[in-house]
Amino acid sequence: MNDTISKPCSDGQNRLWSHFQNICPETFRDARPRLNYIIREISLKKISGVPSVLNIGAGNGYFEERARQSGWDIYSLDPDEMTVKRLLEKGIKASRGHIEQIPFCDGSFDFVVASEVLEHLSDNQFRSGVEEIVRVMRNVSWFLGTVPYCENLSLNQVMCPRCGEIFHRWGHKGSFDVRTIRNELSQFFSDVMAKRRTFVGFRGRGIAGTVKSFVRLILGNCGAEIASPNIFFVARK
Repeated sequence: MNDTISKPCSDGQNRLWSHFQNICPETFRDARPRLNYIIREISLKKISGVPSVLNIGAGNGYFEERARQSGWDIYSLDPDEMTVKRLLEKGIKASRGHIEQIPFCDGSFDFVVASEVLEHLSDNQFRSGVEEIVRVMRNVSWFLGTVPYCENLSLNQVMCPRCGEIFHRWGHKGSFDVRTIRNELSQFFSDVMAKRRTFVGFRGRGIAGTVKSFVRLILGNCGAEIASPNIFFVARK
């Protein structure tokens, strides 16, 4: 992890994600295979009663919709006011806030999800955020999520044409490999699994699209950066 890439001018990350989540929600279309995988992983965990799930970082709300279809007690936490309002209008329980100060009581959730979230945090935010996640988890519960695999942060640097600030185009601050994410989370959890994985969609892609998906899957599982592989992790409290 590192903090070498600064944030853009004004309120930085909040403005970035307000734009993507409200003006360009199609940005999150490719996230569906990744989120579907996490939903399947949660479904495999055996708990009594209806699972209580907190998703940190709503994106376009796809995860929340799928979780509700599964009959889960789903909550969403996001810093963007418009995103939270849109989820509330759909009947989804959503709160505005940040990972460092989660506005829920101790021991509230069976599952906490943070998919493509931790890479946006500074070292101090990471520690505070995971401490908060542990706090709101029940005694036997799971923290699941993803981060980009071995991302070269400098390749996605851009410059604000108005103020000259250099920043990561998606607001990423940290880069992880399997060992580092496992070591970081092991400071807070007794049982941590982390593995490299590429999430690829095949449905409705046609012959050419299916071939491209297979190629990306092979390259990603070999760790090729061009295929944008991820690290999937599960940590048990």
